[in-house]
Amino acid sequence: MKKIIVLASLLIAMTLQAIAQTNGKLSGSLSFSGKAIESASISLLKAKDSGLVKVAVSDKNGLFTFDNIAFGSYRIAVNSIGYQPYFSPVIVVSSDKADVSLGSITIAPAVNTLGEVTVSSRKPFLEMKADKMVVNVDASPSNAGNTALEVLEKSPGVSVDREGNISLKGKQGVIVLIDGRPTYKGSEDLANMLKGMNANQLDQIEIMTNPPARFDASGNSGVINIRTKKIKTKGFNGNINTSYAQGVYPKASIGTNLNYRINKLNLFGNYNYSYREAYQQFSILRNFINPVTKNITGSFDQRAYMPDNRNSHSGKIGIDYTFSKRTSAALTLNGFGTKMEFNNNSTSLLTDGNGNLQSTTYGNTFMTPNVTNYSSNFNFRHQFDSTGRELSFDADYISYKDKHRQRFINSVYNASGNIIGKADSLVGDLPSGFDVYAAKLDYAQPLKNKGKFEAGAKLSFVTSDNNMRFDSIINGNRVTDITRSNYFIYKENVYAAYMSLNTPLSTKLSLQAGLRYEYTDARGDQVTSNIQFKNTYGQLFPTLYLSYNLNEKNMFTANFGRRIMRPQYRNLNPFVFIVDKYTYQKGNPYLQPQFSNNIELSHTYAGMLTSTLNYSATSGVISEVIEQNETTKETFLVRKNIASRKQYGLAVNFYKAINKWMTLSLNANIFNNRFKGIVNDTLINLSVNSGNFNGAIQTKLGKGWDAELNGFYNTRGVDGVMVFKSMGMFTVAVSKSVLKNQGKITLNYRDPFKLQRFNGTARYSTIDATINSRWENSILNLTFNYRFGKSFKTNKRSSGSASEEASRIGG
Repeated sequence: MKKIIVLASLLIAMTLQAIAQTNGKLSGSLSFSGKAIESASISLLKAKDSGLVKVAVSDKNGLFTFDNIAFGSYRIAVNSIGYQPYFSPVIVVSSDKADVSLGSITIAPAVNTLGEVTVSSRKPFLEMKADKMVVNVDASPSNAGNTALEVLEKSPGVSVDREGNISLKGKQGVIVLIDGRPTYKGSEDLANMLKGMNANQLDQIEIMTNPPARFDASGNSGVINIRTKKIKTKGFNGNINTSYAQGVYPKASIGTNLNYRINKLNLFGNYNYSYREAYQQFSILRNFINPVTKNITGSFDQRAYMPDNRNSHSGKIGIDYTFSKRTSAALTLNGFGTKMEFNNNSTSLLTDGNGNLQSTTYGNTFMTPNVTNYSSNFNFRHQFDSTGRELSFDADYISYKDKHRQRFINSVYNASGNIIGKADSLVGDLPSGFDVYAAKLDYAQPLKNKGKFEAGAKLSFVTSDNNMRFDSIINGNRVTDITRSNYFIYKENVYAAYMSLNTPLSTKLSLQAGLRYEYTDARGDQVTSNIQFKNTYGQLFPTLYLSYNLNEKNMFTANFGRRIMRPQYRNLNPFVFIVDKYTYQKGNPYLQPQFSNNIELSHTYAGMLTSTLNYSATSGVISEVIEQNETTKETFLVRKNIASRKQYGLAVNFYKAINKWMTLSLNANIFNNRFKGIVNDTLINLSVNSGNFNGAIQTKLGKGWDAELNGFYNTRGVDGVMVFKSMGMFTVAVSKSVLKNQGKITLNYRDPFKLQRFNGTARYSTIDATINSRWENSILNLTFNYRFGKSFKTNKRSSGSASEEASRIGG
């Protein structure tokens, strides 16, 4: 651990040395007819070539500030909906005048005869805010042509394992939202959907490790909100994008994003199609151990190659209407569909305790998931007065259907190579569906001295329907296998209410405190076996935030939050699901939610360096464990509440423009994970020091050329009973602006040396398993993006009322 602390100290020292190079400040305010202009976009540009330096947003008093800027000559460009663009004369920041105040700037309202003016600017790749970290997707050329899951994998503090499980700062249990609303999918289904989404559809990724009380309490490690693109400029605007990628197999996508805004009406929509072929190959070595003598009684060595392909369609249409300057409503419809084909060709060797071959099994599993996911959101918002007193209402409906089919063929041969009996053939029809109804009401009341009171309520109703039927093929005929078929219905109602108070305690110290209550009523019915279960519970979830502004460059924050992670719906189904002849998954109706208490202490310097100490204690950790039958050599994978987890760590995020042509981003997360509990009647006590490191260097080469080097490295770590080795990779990218800066061509190469792979072990009780896996990760991408209409910026959408249930549709 001493080495880790020394490494972190060196990183902080290096970044502080880089910070010392900036020492200028520029500030001002915006108004019209004496009224402050809020939420205007102010771009700081180099006077010489109009290159973008920084972007700021005016506050409710119209004020804006650019801190820590290098001495030199600048201009500012102001853009705000309903007003004409403003360009300043040249502004000089020097050692003689390091603190420049522009005073009050008056900008004129837009008129119908105004000609179109386009300002080209680029957001920074990373933005640090008080309650979240924001990743601007388009700011990184290496994102072009990638999937949404690959973009997530490169985000600071985020890691994705071989099965698509997403972790934040070394902890699983993160809730993933899209445009503030849940996807209602578990890890596998969510990963499949994100693989079907192209990076060109994404605008921002918001990372919140300890969300406030107005957010659902679910998600032990926090919330990741993926915001898709939406255009806000008046008139008709849009963009089209296309990409082609080549690894071992081809990949391609094409999409468009359209918007039409006139007066009080705004119509918007997008569509994206993608086709991807890929593969995964893995090996599993399982040793069977006598529980008394601890000797190896046999081994199971499986090697598999799994090619797959998917055709994905996604789209959105919506309408916003502004009834008055204080009342508006919006309706959004989303659709996603994907057809997939998975082939699993495996060879399994079964040996005795002396290593002598007993049998060889050749297996083929062919799966064809056919997923459709539709969702709708209605949002109504009303401001009672100019002080900001506001009431908003959201209603959501989500439908998820998966027409899943499987076919298994297993042939077993003895040590002499002779077949044992007939091939075992099995066909499965596994349709599943989820329907979600949710609604929420939020109220905000400004208080004196810039304080704010918020309160709200939410309810959600979820119904899960899973009808699994397996048929054996006997003499060419399908015969229902009653022992393997199952019909499971699950219903869950959640009722929640919250209140939150945000108030300044002094000119430098502010407080935000919140309390949320959630009551859960869950019922399951395994119709086939006539087994029912019920689980009801209510819990309080407090949150507390303290913020202290020492001076213009230094801000300190402390926060505390209690969170819950409920089991995925499918993991509650007490049914045995076939993976292959020797491997099965089964649900656990007795799973309980896991709870965590999270504390963070942060320091932000000059808006570019943030250091965070964090501590988390989780009880009832849900993890997948391995159960083996030493006699039949069968292995069962089941989720259980196995342990408690304690984590402490240090996270450092640094983002800085080194000069006018180079930007550096460094992110380090160093932590210790300790799991302690009882698994298979054996005490487990695992503790591992780990680290996640991300870095990116972006350069402007001139004449519209940009380049980037981006990579990550994760050290050895532990999750539940699985200990995994280090893993990493890097991406190189180059882009060129064309067609009068309306188009961009990008070429990037992801993991050119095929460094990324997974290696893990699980050793406890009578379990001794080693897993090695690699997948198609080395990919060359070529993309083209073209914008038409006026220059545009994105608009924040309502978060919707269904922001927790998303991640619980198990894969």
